[in-house]
Order: sequence, then C-alpha cells, then structure tokens
Amino acid sequence: MRWPIRYQILIPFTAAMLAGLLSVSVVSAYLAARRVERQIEEQVRNLGRTLMESNFPLTAAVLAQMHGLSGAEFVVSNDSGRIVSQSENAPPRPTHASPVTDWRQLALGTLMNSGGRGYFTSSLAMPRRGPRSQPLVLDIFYPEEHWRASRRDAALPPLAIGGATLAVFVAVAAIISLRLERPIARLRAQVARLAGGDFQALTLPSRNDELRDLAQSMNVLAEQLVEMRRAIGRAERLTLLGQLSGGLAHHLRNDITGARMAVQLHQRHGCDADGESLDVALRQLKLTEEHLQQFLSAGQPRPLEKTPCDPGEIVRQVARMIEPICLHRKVDLQISDLRSAGRHDAAHSLAADGEQLRQLLMNLALNAAEAAGRGGRLRIEVADENGHAIVRVSDSGPGIPAGMEERLFEPFMTMKPEGIGLGLAVARQIAHAHQATLTYRRQDGATSFELSFPAESFVQTSLGAGT
Repeated sequence: MRWPIRYQILIPFTAAMLAGLLSVSVVSAYLAARRVERQIEEQVRNLGRTLMESNFPLTAAVLAQMHGLSGAEFVVSNDSGRIVSQSENAPPRPTHASPVTDWRQLALGTLMNSGGRGYFTSSLAMPRRGPRSQPLVLDIFYPEEHWRASRRDAALPPLAIGGATLAVFVAVAAIISLRLERPIARLRAQVARLAGGDFQALTLPSRNDELRDLAQSMNVLAEQLVEMRRAIGRAERLTLLGQLSGGLAHHLRNDITGARMAVQLHQRHGCDADGESLDVALRQLKLTEEHLQQFLSAGQPRPLEKTPCDPGEIVRQVARMIEPICLHRKVDLQISDLRSAGRHDAAHSLAADGEQLRQLLMNLALNAAEAAGRGGRLRIEVADENGHAIVRVSDSGPGIPAGMEERLFEPFMTMKPEGIGLGLAVARQIAHAHQATLTYRRQDGATSFELSFPAESFVQTSLGAGT
C-alpha cells in the first residue's frame, strides 16, 4: 500500500501532539474543576462561619442578601423542625439532615432533588444568641447547576487552548509536509525522466537545504548519464562495425576462394575442362552477391514484387548454389518435394517475391550447413500440409543453446565468432512481408526451421484465374 511522505510526517506528528495536548488539557481541566469544587466548599464554610459568628438576627431579609452574594438558598429552623426564616426559593428542609457543630466541618454534603432542581445540602447547628434564645439549625442548599457551571467554566479554557494549539500544530505540520512534498515530487519526476532517457537538468529549489543538494546530485547524475550514453553508443558502433566487417570478410573470403579455385581448375584443364568448374565459380560469385544483398536488406528491404513462383524450383536453385560449400565441408545435402503428385505446376505456385524468398532460404541453408558440421546432414523439403505451403530446412547439428531461443531472430544475435547475426533476422523480416510464419523447432535430434505460407498465398486464390 502506498504511504505518501505527507502522511508519514503529518499523521505521526499530529498523533503525538494530540496525545500530548489531550493529556495536558484533560489534566488541566480536571485540576481546574477540582479547584472550583474546593473553592465552592470554602465558600460554603465561609457562609456558615459568617452566619454563625454574626450577632444580627437571621431574618428572611438577611438570608436573601446572603443568597444574592453566594447563589445558595438558606433555611433556619429550631430544634422541633419548625422553620423560623428562609430565603425566597429555598427547598424543603430534608428530614434526615444531621447538623455539624463546627463550621470548619461544613462541606457540599449530599445531593437532593426538589422541584426538578438539584441541591448540595449541608447543616450547621447555630449557637444560642441570648439567654432566652433557643438553639437553631442553619441548612445551606447550594444549587447543582451553579456547581456544574462553575466546573464547566473552569475546565473549558484549558480544553479550548489545547484544541486551538492542536489546530495550529496540524496546520504547521501540513504546511511543512507540503513544502517537502513538492520538491520531492519534482525529484521523483526527474528520476522518471532519467529512466525514460530524458537527461534535462532539474531546476534547483530556492531554499538551500538537503533537497537542493539532492537536486544538484541528480543534475550531476544526468550529465554523467549523457556522457555514458555517448560512450556506450561509440563503443556499440565500434563493436558493431567490427562484427559486420569481420563477418562480411569471412563470407567474402570463403566465396571468393571457392570461385578462385574453380577458375584455377578450369584454367589447368584448359580446353579439355567441362563447364562445371565455371558453374561452381559463378555460383560462388552469386553467393557473394547474396551476402552483400543481405546487408542491404537488413538496412531497408526493398518492396515486394509478387509473381507466380514455385517454391520447389527455388529450393533447387538454393541447393545448387550451396552445393560447393556442402561438398567442401562434407555435408550430406538432400532435397525433396513431398507435395501431392499429379497436380499441375500452377497449383503449386505461390504469389511471392522470388528473389526475396530465395534470399530467405539461402540464409537458412547456409546456417544449417555450418551447424551440421563435417559429416553432418542438411535436408530441404517442400510440402503441402493442411492447405499451407511448407518449406522446411533441417540439419543434424547440436541446435540452439538453451535460453537463446527467445532472441534467435533478433538482429546481430549470433553464436559464431565470425557471425554477423543478420541471417535469421532478415529471414523473419521477409517471411512477415509475405504474411508467412518462420518457426524454430528441435525434435528427434534434428534442428529445423519451418516456413509456412497461408492458403491465400497460392496463385489461384490470391492472384486470380487470369494470372
């Protein structure tokens, strides 16, 4: 799963700040609420002390003034429980109240409900105010809603400050992550361009920081890659030139040597010599032309010039041309025509470019003759299979090494020290131009290349009856 750097910075930072601020805010709010509770209890004790130590009578007017100062309600009753005086909205006195005799012991007390409102109740036994006065009990009712409001007012400021601080920290973290993400995104795009072969320099960030240093390093890397590409290109061109010149020299040397030997043989016998030696010389020179044509075809093949041609006849022509090579290398050359007997020659004809088809088969046959080696076997056969015209070139050589099959038809891919690596590439190129397929197969100890023409390539279906 993708984890952007923005969130890698923002989320941990926010989580840490949230935990810290939340804990500080909650603790501060709790302590503030507890402080307010102690202040309220202290206020209740001071009320009890003031009323207990005063000499003025505890009338309703006095209790009303005390209510205005504290918000509490008061009830003064005698020992028998009869109410002597009370504030205006004082609730009924609880029957289970147990008064304390010392104002220092006053607290908020128990919570009671009266008229839909809650009150914290506490009772204080008042001393006699004269020889003829009777003992009194002062009940103090502190409203729960005032207690809650005081706690809330004390707790809200720390929580609000914590929330505001958290919002500020989140905004700062988001700004920082965005300022880091943008130059990183530009660096990522630059790396992608470098991978795609675009070595244009990256505009440096305005801030002088580590990201600027990284951008400078990327620009240096781009310059080095440009220089390395140039060096590799020069090396590849030199290597390719050496490979082409070596392969071409090898083929031309063999062809010209064969032609020279045939001419010398004819010259030695003079008038008594037959025409075979000259035919051999001419075929060797024809091979030289084929090799040169192979290079031209690798660069830019000429357009097809389709005419009716018999693949069997082309195979026989190729066999005659490579026969001197096979004799020199002691390779058993065999050709066979397995097509249906009794058919008219026109039925065997294909709509194809005869010169290019001959070049294709020549490339396959020369490779097979070299692969077969001394004492080996080379077989070229023509057949009609399932409505397709098939030309198969087989040899008894060791075949293609494992792992090389996928690159077999790539240009300049060769396994021979003096090879050029264009023969099979040109052969497949010509096959594709004819809508034919060229495949490699290793079976029963033999290596074979099979050229298959579709049924549409036959003359009667592709060129029409008037061809």
